[in-house]
Amino acid sequence: MKLSFRKDLHIATLRSESSWNRFRVQTLLQDTERKQPSINAYLGARYSRSADSILDIASEIMRESTDAAEKLEKIFAGYGHKSVGDMADLFVCLENVPIYLETKMFYSCPVISGQGRSTRYQNFQDPNFVKIPNEVCDNHEVSREYERIMLKQIKDYREMLGPTRDALKKYFRINEESSQEVSALKARAFDTTRYFLPYGLSTSSAYLMSARSWSDAISFMCASDTVVENEVASMLLNLLGESKLNARGYIREADGLIRHTDANCCRKNSTERIIEYMKESFSSEQKREIPESESYSVKVSYSPDCMESLVSHYEYLINPLGSKEEFEFSEEDQERFGEIIFELHDHHSQLGNIGQSGAIKIEGFASLGTLKDLNRHRSFERFIPFLHEQVDMDKELDRRSDQCFYLCNYLDIGSLSKVKKEYIKRLSDTYDRIKGWREMAKQHLSKEVCDEFTKYLLPHAHATKYIFYGSFDDLQYLINLRSRNGGHISYRVLVYEWLRNLNYIDPIWRPLLRKIIEPRIDDKHQFVDRS
Repeated sequence: MKLSFRKDLHIATLRSESSWNRFRVQTLLQDTERKQPSINAYLGARYSRSADSILDIASEIMRESTDAAEKLEKIFAGYGHKSVGDMADLFVCLENVPIYLETKMFYSCPVISGQGRSTRYQNFQDPNFVKIPNEVCDNHEVSREYERIMLKQIKDYREMLGPTRDALKKYFRINEESSQEVSALKARAFDTTRYFLPYGLSTSSAYLMSARSWSDAISFMCASDTVVENEVASMLLNLLGESKLNARGYIREADGLIRHTDANCCRKNSTERIIEYMKESFSSEQKREIPESESYSVKVSYSPDCMESLVSHYEYLINPLGSKEEFEFSEEDQERFGEIIFELHDHHSQLGNIGQSGAIKIEGFASLGTLKDLNRHRSFERFIPFLHEQVDMDKELDRRSDQCFYLCNYLDIGSLSKVKKEYIKRLSDTYDRIKGWREMAKQHLSKEVCDEFTKYLLPHAHATKYIFYGSFDDLQYLINLRSRNGGHISYRVLVYEWLRNLNYIDPIWRPLLRKIIEPRIDDKHQFVDRS
């Protein structure tokens, strides 16, 4: 790894020197002369145990040149690290990492704020994607075929972008003299064609979290079975925490607050033990019928039972496409679950997404592209089996290749049927090759590495299970926001279907259903309106 610092930009950069990736992690400092986040944390800690004004406490620091980081060490004994670490925000960018990791960061860090780079602004003339490290793969054909499948999908994207744009232009009669219509056409063509792009394609994203949350994220990534997360965790720790790597002028803002970063295996271990227990008395035979569209699969329920939700999450890791029979649990089973969970989890180590529930439950199947957009609404409790290492990837792919994916809704327009057939043909071929590669890779890679890089090969079109939980206010906010004309048609149609299902079970939603204009794939005004 190589650390550098641009004092004029207040940015420290750590570059990976590994041959299989171009990862960079960067942090934007608030002040190049002092550890401002540590000072903020110290001020908050002192403020809670003092009768003084914040002005007096801050004056003390300035007057006496108090070393906030050193003072914090003494405060931890009385406060604990976490409450203090919550008050030190750190701005970090991850560059050239897989789209999968970007999605998982938003998914697994409930208090994260951030922005991810849109695929509309990526340069696919010189595509960058995560490679298989030589250290974990000694078979060159496995690596070569993996890269060929990646390049094939990017080639499909480039080759279909023009025909897709032309077909949309013709159907919607785009006026080329209107900059608004031309701009909308370009964006909608990108939105439609991005379904070809693999989840291992490189992207960049910026995140803002407290030192405590970065510590938690690092510890869970260190415990991950994935080579990408292990590498990024090491880079984050060297950039933000105590490290032998130094760069002239770079002062780590909260190194004393980046604590407890050893691998935290509690989530992995508890999940594996409960799955093992369930498999002893639970049918592992699954259903393979995936609804033909995202909106057809929606199910909504009020006040879901907490235990039922928890068990269903474990079930979907065993059978990602759903099981023919549900796990019928007894009081004895519940007690056994509790023994495993409370042996490994406490106030320091929570269950994470698998333990989440809420007032209103919405579940179904959606493409990874749709879920990537909806996943950023952090007010929702979310469970997406695909984003967990324990999901059975053999069963995730145990369906016909033409049933593994969803297409953009615009391709359901009748006059685009020829283009749609080409999408289906190319994506089906991609899945045939992914499944073939996976069988070959199993002979040379560990199960964990094979599963990881299988996920990177899957396109944005991949259809997978999701379960979201929200309050009344969470849902009304998201439905109002995401049904508007400016957004991607796939999530607009999907959240409108959520609203229709809510309307069926409770009349309180009827006025909102009347108020919101139904998203229509064949409406030119909606197509060109990006407000």
